[in-house]
Amino acid sequence: MPSANPLLPLKLLLRDWRGGELALIATALVLAVTCVTAIAHFSDRLTRAMHIQSQTFLAAERVVSSSRPVERSWLEEASARGLAQAQTVQFASMLAAGEQFQFASIKAVSDGYPLVGHLEMRPSADAASRVVPSGPAPGEVWMEPRLLPLLGLSPGDSLQIGESSFTVTGLLDHEPDRSDNLFSMGARVMMHRQDLAATNVVQPGSRVQYRYLFAGDDAALDDYFNWLQPRLSEHQRVIDLREGQPRVASALDRAESFLFLAGSLAVLLASVAVGLAARRYSLRHTSYVAVMKSLGAGRGKVLGIYLGQLAALALIATAAGLLLGSVIQAQAVNLMADFFPVDPPPSGWSPLLVGLVTGLACALGFALPPLFRLARTDPMQTLRRDWSNPDRREWLGLVLGPTSMLLLIWWLSGSLPITLALFAGMALLVGGSALVNRLLVRGRLAKLGGSWRIALGSLQRRAAFNTLLIAAFGTGLLAMLAMVFARTALIDEWRMQLPDDAPNHFLINIAPYEKEDVEALLADNNLTATELYPMVRGRLISINDTPARERKKQAGALRRELNLSWTENLAPDNRIVKGQWWDQLDTDNGVSIEADLAERLDLQLGDRLKFSIGGLEVESTITSLRTLDWNSMRPNFFMLFAPGSLEDFPATYITSFYLPAEDKLLVNDMVRAFPSVTVIELDKIIERIRDTISQVSLAIESVMALMLVAGVLVLIAGVRASIAERLQEAAIIRTLGGPRRLLLHSLVIEFGLLGVAAGLLAAAGAETTLAVLSQRVFELPFTLHPLLWIAGPLAGALLVGTAGTLACRSAVSQPPLRVLRELA
Repeated sequence: MPSANPLLPLKLLLRDWRGGELALIATALVLAVTCVTAIAHFSDRLTRAMHIQSQTFLAAERVVSSSRPVERSWLEEASARGLAQAQTVQFASMLAAGEQFQFASIKAVSDGYPLVGHLEMRPSADAASRVVPSGPAPGEVWMEPRLLPLLGLSPGDSLQIGESSFTVTGLLDHEPDRSDNLFSMGARVMMHRQDLAATNVVQPGSRVQYRYLFAGDDAALDDYFNWLQPRLSEHQRVIDLREGQPRVASALDRAESFLFLAGSLAVLLASVAVGLAARRYSLRHTSYVAVMKSLGAGRGKVLGIYLGQLAALALIATAAGLLLGSVIQAQAVNLMADFFPVDPPPSGWSPLLVGLVTGLACALGFALPPLFRLARTDPMQTLRRDWSNPDRREWLGLVLGPTSMLLLIWWLSGSLPITLALFAGMALLVGGSALVNRLLVRGRLAKLGGSWRIALGSLQRRAAFNTLLIAAFGTGLLAMLAMVFARTALIDEWRMQLPDDAPNHFLINIAPYEKEDVEALLADNNLTATELYPMVRGRLISINDTPARERKKQAGALRRELNLSWTENLAPDNRIVKGQWWDQLDTDNGVSIEADLAERLDLQLGDRLKFSIGGLEVESTITSLRTLDWNSMRPNFFMLFAPGSLEDFPATYITSFYLPAEDKLLVNDMVRAFPSVTVIELDKIIERIRDTISQVSLAIESVMALMLVAGVLVLIAGVRASIAERLQEAAIIRTLGGPRRLLLHSLVIEFGLLGVAAGLLAAAGAETTLAVLSQRVFELPFTLHPLLWIAGPLAGALLVGTAGTLACRSAVSQPPLRVLRELA
């Protein structure tokens, strides 16, 4: 045979393309890269947008919180590094308007506040709310609307704060960093930072919180805070999203893990589709290679030709996939622009790199092994065709392909637990496919009707290949089932954390003599409140007679006073994990510790803790460890004492309740009826957390739509992988007089059985995958999914049965002679 032309692979590529031979493998590669690139772009942009939006909870990218003004050199250093800055000062004080007085939370803000997010205000009660770039001007204040009737004020009136008088020029509707800390007690009044000194309200010893806001380039921020960290005292701390809003940070972390999972499963599906398409392509070219070898072509020359074709096809398909993926994600973001609170910023180059590596990995890991088999074709293959079953050497692809895919998933997700979860699910699926296939092909043909005999006969003839097919179908179903149930678990768990009737107001500082009256007021207004918990302030001073500050393990609980309480009843969101509750103990000197705090301080059951409460010392023994849900919006405590332990100390009470938005003015009635009781309003904070979680849910559901495309691709590739021999068999049966309906029924039965088998295995694999993901990635309690075992087989029978039957309908709808000529 003459030496090969260097352009021969491209010429063959064009010929095969015109003949339709490469259509499926090219489509598989293009869609694979398109899906992965679009998901990578989409995930990257949505993650960036969600982080930008979530930073509005801080009104900055980083915050330094301090109980006293910081050194001026710190701010000068930030300016030298090019960081934007703003300052806020928060404290509680009395407001005066004529003869009316009201306790409120006051926030003095500097120019430039907020650095991230926006303020909303309105000049009068009947005006529309509008976004403003900064806070009130010097000499002016804005206040929350409910303060107006309490003080008898209208916009334009004067308000006294300390020794200064201000003009009320607006109503404050929204501030980005309103949080549930001590200084948010009561309704908000906002003033300019420049006016603070003239009020003479802040004096030595006043409880004031200074917050220094920073924003800028990520690298500059990291460098600055690395420089600042050693200079901070124990009264100063850096706040980021994770510390400032742990609920939102947790939602974002889980969403990011889910998006990584989506990208990983897209790679999984794409790889399976490419492998099936490449196998069919190599089998269709067996006779070509046999002829080439009979004319003198060596194995290396044949391999070189097809490797050249594969390389050209992979590069072209990858380039097309990168372009399509980028266009699709851009259009998807544009279509959903109204749903996002901020415009998602452009993504970087990393999604394109992800798509490029994915295309090459799919081609090399899954398309290359069938080509090696093709190069080993025996010239005698010109005399026979055997498309049904793989030879023993083809199983090398089951090692090389999954290995390359799992390494790629590990690189994409950066998460070993996600990779191991998928590996465990796939191992169970592939291992079980051979067993299930053996059960399928053991049917007794003689006792069954015509359609069943044809279907089971077809399964028996290609038993080895059906093992691969079941594994392929099962992989696609596993990916889709895992995505659906993981998404449902995440969103349901978030919504359970903040149900519609979650408590959104706290009442604290309730005196013992006011307890019954407060309960009566809540009951008269049909408001459901949590238990009223007594509360005293105390400091942990020693553990097993060792001073607490000398412990090797430290926590913030050792550096401040704690809220201590006691109760007979275990709250619904608390669960004992070690030890026993009071109803199983005979003691009035025990204490129950929150489990995470016990772990941080290395505390064990039986340890003796000593507390200082109002200058008096109290010692208790740890009798139980418990978990609790800090997101429940209920009063919760690190330390719960046995009833009777602290009753000799003067205590106040705390409770929380849900107040509908239409009954908001009831807060004013509570303030008038109980002037000494402090109302903490969390309704706006909860609303913003819900908005953020809704945006995260939208991102997850958008990625789900892209995943369906990859799942359908696997079904198509799986059916097309064996369609040639199925068409040939069907045409022969019709030539021998078999009716069209008999063949249709046999196709439905055959593909339906394959779908049920794949669905059962997918359910088992998805359950295993979800177990690992729940525990290791999403940090959710794992529960069994009975619906999974119903949905898996049903979805398999419906999807695989429908796809297989529709793809093979041409065998019964076209004249048999025409089909046989096309396959010849």
